[in-house]
Amino acid sequence: MSYYNDDELTAPDWINKEFLEEVLGNYEDNGPVEVLKFDMSPASMKGDHYASAMFRCKVEYRFLDKQPAEVKTISLIIKTLPVAEGMKREMLMESKVFETEIEMYTQALPKISKILAQCGEPTTLSAEIIYYSLSPNKVIIFQDLCELGYDTVRGRCLTEDEVKQVYTKLAKLHAVSYMLGHSETPDVVTKYQEGFMSLSMPMVKSLLANGLKNFINVLESHEELKIYVDKAKAMQNEIEPACKDLFNAYRLNKGQGDIFVLNHGDFHMKNLMFKFDAHNQMEDMIMVDFQISCYAPSVIDLLYSQFLILDAEMRLRRHEFMQYYFSEFLRILKKINYQGKLPKYSDFQISSLKYRHFVIYMVVVMLPMVVDFMGKTVEELKDTDINELLENPDVNALNYKLPVYAEELKRFLPQLLNEGYMD
Repeated sequence: MSYYNDDELTAPDWINKEFLEEVLGNYEDNGPVEVLKFDMSPASMKGDHYASAMFRCKVEYRFLDKQPAEVKTISLIIKTLPVAEGMKREMLMESKVFETEIEMYTQALPKISKILAQCGEPTTLSAEIIYYSLSPNKVIIFQDLCELGYDTVRGRCLTEDEVKQVYTKLAKLHAVSYMLGHSETPDVVTKYQEGFMSLSMPMVKSLLANGLKNFINVLESHEELKIYVDKAKAMQNEIEPACKDLFNAYRLNKGQGDIFVLNHGDFHMKNLMFKFDAHNQMEDMIMVDFQISCYAPSVIDLLYSQFLILDAEMRLRRHEFMQYYFSEFLRILKKINYQGKLPKYSDFQISSLKYRHFVIYMVVVMLPMVVDFMGKTVEELKDTDINELLENPDVNALNYKLPVYAEELKRFLPQLLNEGYMD
């Protein structure tokens, strides 16, 4: 089995010498360039992501108008649609994920970074965008963060200190976007309304419907979990519409009643790139993949992260990390001189309970995949096909039968029940 996704083993034919010369000629702004050679390879490992196809392209080129000829090299990350017809390509063609990501990289993130720098909090929020186009092919090209010393964390979970640094970076994105949403030009952040549960996507509906069936089967199969069966059945028809209300809350509530921020929208471990020093201490973290970013209640990123970034032990202490995040969120709001009324931690807690169905969605749909993926090495993941896992109900059902999933439910569901999340 390959270590890479099948649709990333061969790049599209249109990524060729002529295309790269156009890209680099526009990027360098030093006249025309000649590509001397280039090498294409997959940009990510199995299990790292689902949407789009990503390639690493190492290019050697020279400037035609310079004498003597100056030869340069660059490593590019090229993100585009998969070539093969199928559910993934169809979903990406119908969505606005490329449009959202292009606007995030060219408009929202630069604006937020500038505000952070001006207040004494210089922060790298994202990779540099080098080229983008929606026609004739949807494509975005970024600098290769690996060349700058960043990489994904594999084969282990994050430490407590690393998790706190992650939440500090997230708090900076959230805080500045919160201020911008209350400014005279809120559209710079409020226009992002394409979260993954904003619309009725067939895959999302299928994963939830099949997940609920498998989840209830797990509850009914374990004596300790049978007490949750009636609760789960009572909630099952409410989960999808309630989650859609969360993602559409800004439109529905006109920005009132919640802590609205620009959510990353897919805030999981593989969408974070880390830089470590010589002593293996974390120096920085950069978020990638802003395809489904959305202006909505902050609980989207925070509840998402509780399942997709925190390990099982930290998840039981999730309120400690939420309080840490919120203290950083308020610190940045004060530092950027936000003039409005500061939100309270109780506002965040109330929002979490109000949108408790999203927590159940995470338990039902995401947690079975997380307990199988988290902490696994590349070698252990090479037999996993993320496309099959998300698109084939029979393959997806296997994760619900893992003993570790039932054990996690036995540990975590009592907390949710006691806190009111299963009402």
